[in-house]
Amino acid sequence: MREKKKNVRRYLATGVLSVSLLSVSLLAGMFPLQENKAEAATVFSDTYKAPWAVPSIENLYKKGLLKGTAPKEFSPNKSVTRAEFAAVLERAVDRPTKVNKFPFTDVSKSKWYYSAIKGAYQMGIVKGVSATRFAPERPITREEAAGIIAHTFNYSHSGKALTYKDKGKISSWAVDGVKAVTEKKIFAGDAGYFHPQKALTRAEMAVVIQTVLYGSLPAAAPKPKVASRSSYRLDELFQRTVQPLLGVPYRWGGASPSGFDCSGFTQYVYKKLDVSLPRTASQQFEKGTKVSTSSMQPGDLVFFDTGGGSISHVGIYMGAGKMAHAASGQGSVKINSIDWYLNHYRVVGVKRYL
Repeated sequence: MREKKKNVRRYLATGVLSVSLLSVSLLAGMFPLQENKAEAATVFSDTYKAPWAVPSIENLYKKGLLKGTAPKEFSPNKSVTRAEFAAVLERAVDRPTKVNKFPFTDVSKSKWYYSAIKGAYQMGIVKGVSATRFAPERPITREEAAGIIAHTFNYSHSGKALTYKDKGKISSWAVDGVKAVTEKKIFAGDAGYFHPQKALTRAEMAVVIQTVLYGSLPAAAPKPKVASRSSYRLDELFQRTVQPLLGVPYRWGGASPSGFDCSGFTQYVYKKLDVSLPRTASQQFEKGTKVSTSSMQPGDLVFFDTGGGSISHVGIYMGAGKMAHAASGQGSVKINSIDWYLNHYRVVGVKRYL
């Protein structure tokens, strides 16, 4: 812990640190962390949800600064709470106590964040939402984060007017902080908007951390749609292809985003990956390489007999015990646990096409 605080002071002295440390442990849970040699892309299955943040997430994961929220999950769009934000600052900053009191009645001693919020408040880093309330479990907004960061790390600004289209929505107390982090290019707007009341996400935090500690990274280079199982992480590829189709209505004979039946859905997804499949489930079953249910991998098609004695349903195995399919009984494209289908219907076979 003492070594970490020395490093933080070094960053502060050189002007390199900003919003970053403030979220390093928010996302990681501890500081410092050991370096991870594995690529984040081989660990997290959901970073495709924030592709613009993937280089930052991968770099910081390799450096041991970020962890996931669950096995194979980073939750890039999950918001950060005020308690988590305060906890990171409390770990990152080594300052003498300015006040001995701790007035917040909504911060229980039994909560994990009690000592962190108390420490951050007594160092003069964070404030409450009122004289007696901190709102620890409320998501922190972008303008709150900007203000806290600018205050904590003594960021100033030139006085130039903000150019955000929604600058009028920025709270008066947050204007100076937003100006400071904007001029230092720590925070960026979205199509000219700052979105001051929007909750800060883990993906945004990752990019901020990367920018502050190591500089910004170029956007991820386009990857080939598909070549082989060894050339691309197929579970992420299928997730990226299937996710936009969730909720598309089930339609008998449908093979487009206006409506799918089960084999129309699998044909459409594979077409997006430059793989041509026949139209019907029984025809699709005639293609591909046979594999066992115990050897299924993301992208494999699972064919079921739902009671008529022949193939009557097909879905895409997504990994982690999940299957994507156009479900007639549920009325739309869904991702469900595959176990229920394996236990209730006869598996005719599993085929691999990639």
